[in-house]
Amino acid sequence: VLTHVHLDHVGWSTEEARPRFVNAEYVVQADELAHVRGGATYERMIRPIEEAGQLRVVDGDVGFRGMRLLPTPGHTPGHQSVVTERALLGGDVLVHPAQARWPELTYVYERDPAQAITSRREVLALAAATGIPIAAAHPHPALDAEARALATPTTGEAVCPPYRL
Repeated sequence: VLTHVHLDHVGWSTEEARPRFVNAEYVVQADELAHVRGGATYERMIRPIEEAGQLRVVDGDVGFRGMRLLPTPGHTPGHQSVVTERALLGGDVLVHPAQARWPELTYVYERDPAQAITSRREVLALAAATGIPIAAAHPHPALDAEARALATPTTGEAVCPPYRL
C-alpha cells in the first residue's frame, strides 16, 4: 500500500523501469494518482507499475485484505493511512511526535495544511478510541513535556524540517 506518491515513500517500487516486485499489487488512492499523474515521480515510479497491470486504485475508506485504507489527505491530496489490528500505519499524516500533542503544528511539505490538521485529529482520535498504536514513517526522538527533543545515545540530537504554528 502506497500511503502517498513522494519519492521517499515509493522510491523502492520500481527497478530499471519495471515493478520491483513482479507478483505485488500496489495500492494507491484515486485522488493521489490524479494528483501525481504526469509528474516525474509518477513517470519513474508509478507508470511502470500501472503499465504492468499491478496498480490497484481505490477510492475513499475501503477494506483491503483484512486492513482498512483510510484517506488522510493534507500532506498530499490522496494521502492514505493503513489501519490493521496491531497498528495504524500513518505515512506522513504525523511526521513528528509534537504533532500528536499539537495536531495544528504544520510543516512546509503539506499541500493543504488545514486538511492535514483535520486528518491528524481524526487519526489521533481513532488511535485513542481503539487503542491501536500509530506507526510513524519518519521516527524522531521522544519529546519532553515542553516538546523539546530528548537526546538519546543512539540518535543524538533531533533534526527536523521547518515547522510552523
